[in-house]
Amino acid sequence: MTLKKTTAGLILLTVMLTGAACSSNQPKSSPSPVAAATSNTTAAPQATAESQDAVNMKGYIAARIAQEKVDFLFAEAKSTDGAFILNPKAADGKEKAVKFLSSYFDTAMADKLTAHYLTDQKADNAIVTNKQSFFTSNLLATKKEDITFDASNSKDQVKFTTKDGVTYTTKKANDKFVVADVQ
Repeated sequence: MTLKKTTAGLILLTVMLTGAACSSNQPKSSPSPVAAATSNTTAAPQATAESQDAVNMKGYIAARIAQEKVDFLFAEAKSTDGAFILNPKAADGKEKAVKFLSSYFDTAMADKLTAHYLTDQKADNAIVTNKQSFFTSNLLATKKEDITFDASNSKDQVKFTTKDGVTYTTKKANDKFVVADVQ
């Protein structure tokens, strides 16, 4: 809910600044230096001040999206005989699977996942995947109320535990959260 309020506030601020700029009687080529300085100083603190609750939600959402991408890659496509296969829309081998997952997991986790799911079997010229899920609980079936966030979370790392006792650790990489560990 805090993330929605923050987003709504930023959108409202942007609309107000845009409306003020458009309704100004001054020519566009020479904006007032005072107005420019005022708009820059008021927008910057709000954009950088992010609560730990909002950061926690970003980590949680990143983990949910990551698990959804694992399902897409390993448990969505089927061969003609009904076996789960590596989704040809995203990857055709281990290297491409790791590359696809590296947008959502750190490298070590992406390697663990591919080692778990990819088999030596082939069906319809695609790699057959392991039917057994790597994850012991389905994070996609959880709600925020089912999650306990670690008190030591920071802006660069979010750790949380599901009501089933599974702990996820997400870390910031390239200005977004990726899953670093699942226990």
